[in-house]
Amino acid sequence: MTKKPWCGLLGVLLAALTLCAPVAAAEEAAHPNTWIVLVGINNYNDKQIKPRPHAEDDVKALYNLFTSKDYLGVPADHIRLLLGGTDAKLKSESATKANILASLEWLASNAKRDDLVIFTFVGEGGPLGEKSERRCYFAKDTLFKDRNKTAVADGDIDDRLGKLKSRRFCAFIDIDFRGFKNDPKVIEATLGGSPYKEFLSDDGTEERAFRPGRVVFLATNGLSTSLDLKEQGLFTNALLTGLKGAADKDGYEPDGVVTVDELAKYLDKEIPELAKKYGKTPMEQAQHHFVLGDRSEGFVLTTNPAVAGKVEARLKKFDKLVKDKKLTDTLVTEGRQLLQRMPKLEAQQNLRKAYQKVADGKITVEELKKERDKIVASLKLDKDIAERFATKVYEGADMVAKDYVKKLNEGELVGWAIRGLYRKLGERLPTDLADRLDKVKTMKEKELRQLLIDAREKLGKREDLAGDKDIDLALQRMMGNLKDPYSTYIDPDTLERFKRGTEGSYIGVGVQIETDPETGMLKVRTPIWGGPAYKAGIRAGDLITEIIRDVDKDGKPLEKPDVISTKGLATGDAVKKILGKEGTPVKLKVKRPGADKPEVLELKRGKIEMETVLGFQRKSDDHWDFMIDPKTKIGYIRLTQFTRHSAADMTKAVEQLKKQGVKGLVLDLRFNPGGLLDQAYYISDLFIDDGLVVSIRPREGKERKLTGFSEGSVTDFPMVCMVNGGSASGSEIVSACLQDHKRAIIVGERSFGKGSVQNVIPFGGGEMKMTTASFWRPSGRNLNKSSTSGKEDEDWGVIPDKGFLLPLSRKERDDLEERQTETEVIYHKGATPKFSNPDFKDRQLDLALTYLRDQIKLAGRVPAKKAS
Repeated sequence: MTKKPWCGLLGVLLAALTLCAPVAAAEEAAHPNTWIVLVGINNYNDKQIKPRPHAEDDVKALYNLFTSKDYLGVPADHIRLLLGGTDAKLKSESATKANILASLEWLASNAKRDDLVIFTFVGEGGPLGEKSERRCYFAKDTLFKDRNKTAVADGDIDDRLGKLKSRRFCAFIDIDFRGFKNDPKVIEATLGGSPYKEFLSDDGTEERAFRPGRVVFLATNGLSTSLDLKEQGLFTNALLTGLKGAADKDGYEPDGVVTVDELAKYLDKEIPELAKKYGKTPMEQAQHHFVLGDRSEGFVLTTNPAVAGKVEARLKKFDKLVKDKKLTDTLVTEGRQLLQRMPKLEAQQNLRKAYQKVADGKITVEELKKERDKIVASLKLDKDIAERFATKVYEGADMVAKDYVKKLNEGELVGWAIRGLYRKLGERLPTDLADRLDKVKTMKEKELRQLLIDAREKLGKREDLAGDKDIDLALQRMMGNLKDPYSTYIDPDTLERFKRGTEGSYIGVGVQIETDPETGMLKVRTPIWGGPAYKAGIRAGDLITEIIRDVDKDGKPLEKPDVISTKGLATGDAVKKILGKEGTPVKLKVKRPGADKPEVLELKRGKIEMETVLGFQRKSDDHWDFMIDPKTKIGYIRLTQFTRHSAADMTKAVEQLKKQGVKGLVLDLRFNPGGLLDQAYYISDLFIDDGLVVSIRPREGKERKLTGFSEGSVTDFPMVCMVNGGSASGSEIVSACLQDHKRAIIVGERSFGKGSVQNVIPFGGGEMKMTTASFWRPSGRNLNKSSTSGKEDEDWGVIPDKGFLLPLSRKERDDLEERQTETEVIYHKGATPKFSNPDFKDRQLDLALTYLRDQIKLAGRVPAKKAS
């Protein structure tokens, strides 16, 4: 978190509006001390660990940048370079486990609170043990089979960096936790519930939030290999360019330093472009980096030498005014800060321009003061905005306190909202507010509302809080402190995307698009069956070269047609142009495979119903074929999520199979994350005779038991229900019900373990998604992993029946998910479906089919009963 000193701006008004620049820039730009550890390993002693060709070149390039006086000027005794090989010139050390841990201890014991600390690791990693979900970083001397002893465990790093005092810590991590030759005895590495916590630590409070002032830049999520360029890794190549000054872009001009937030924005743009340019496969071209922690951190990483001289020259001119005693102490402090660093807010930037003018002699000190007074006055917040903020945040806190699954203190929720808002903005809490927040748990409604009003007024008028963003941020930070990944406030901008996931419908033309790597234009991955695009004949492989709008998204005529080329257009931006009000038109210029010229198709936006009940392949008319084995009469239904039409569509699919004489059924719930509770209930009830489906336990009140009915149930054939680690919530209700009623054999892998119920409640322009109860399987056994320590021998989730647990490798799971997605594609008539891995075998499905064939064969041997 970037701390901001309080500058005396016009007495009381200053305390309310905080006009000064973030951070004491003179102190920060110089960095009292900088401490750096760089680890890069090309080749490992154990050949079972894969090599990383450019790892050592990457960290040596960073070493040269950080030690250069042009960029950071770190002295040799404040930086350590650990390599798999040796570099006598740079005085590198060997990247053994002992040296890596000693270097982390060195950082923790030397770095002070305001020091900059940088840690970089470029190399390989893996799971800590054969059955461990923890991760480790391979040192040069790591022996793969003994990695639990010879590798650097995530906990080893956490133990040491947990003692680090610095509030300016940045890690650059380029690692593949699958960086070893395949070993069937070893489970695939996972990221766990708190990925990279070893670098972020926690703040030691009951909230257990990430420690402020810590940021981690990741080349990938850690479960794939970062792309290598000719001389460096793609990630490091982008880092170097950004740190040398290309990222210095915030505000109206470069200010001579590269900050964390500027680097994050630069990488957001640069890495996808480099991946598209140099990647040879779709996966390489889709490389995606991540920034963990608070990416809005404003602390300085390097100097931009192309601009730093100009900034220094202007400061010297300003200092002459100081010597001439033409400025007050307040103006001196404020002016130096603003001239050294580009502030984020428009008002602060305008004030910076005024100080630049006075330093350059373009305006007088008196003119500066007048301009400054106008800017300060413009920041005073209207009372009704502060009161609206207080009303909405208090209502949100009151709702959560009453309905959340666990008992909560209303005042504490308000405190979380205020502290979270200030922390998100990087603003220091005024002393009087901090004192009142210490007593927030005992406050009554009137006091809490006034506290919220005062907290908002002190932030003043600012563009980053306009349009109810203040309410959105406060509620999101409040809900985030619940440490419940399923409870959140959904702001209006996110709401539409969330509705698509739960309702299974949206207004659009019904087409999934991606960027074509060859042309840079938009390519149709598949139309949605039954949507406007499908009805217009758009199919997989078509290129959309232009989007043409004669009316805006609400149907209002435009003065002239808006013609948008899709070359280089981001898919997100394209979607915004294509979506609009139901019944309004939009034109797409489409070039079909093999066609000489594109054609313009006018589509009317309509309600798109997402398919959730799928078969094993599409028929020639693009409908689903649910009979996977016509000879034995085995059906197959894959349910992708539980939306409002899922139960009805499931019933139709089953009726279709019954007409075909189905004798066995595979219900595939793998990768199904859940959805609407009522749909999970209806689908469960479809397949059991009667009895308990699921129990719902709220915080207070009577347990609610949902029971099934025999009418309409389908119970006259054997079933298999397939689950894996991606099966959650509604999938677990259905599979647990079928297992407890002995209606189906469960095949696959253990499910996710999400046994909680969320209600989505309209709130202002957004919605509050909140855990209000837990659900339990018919046997009364636990489903919720988060209510346990998550160990494999504990009771949570749905575990396949004995003899039907069939774990897949990470590659098999990836291949399975890819194959499932590819079966959904709708092609032009006569086109051959394309599969990334034509030889893929679904071993779990094969096991399910083998079981059902045996059951059907056995049933055929049982003599039929004579009619009485």
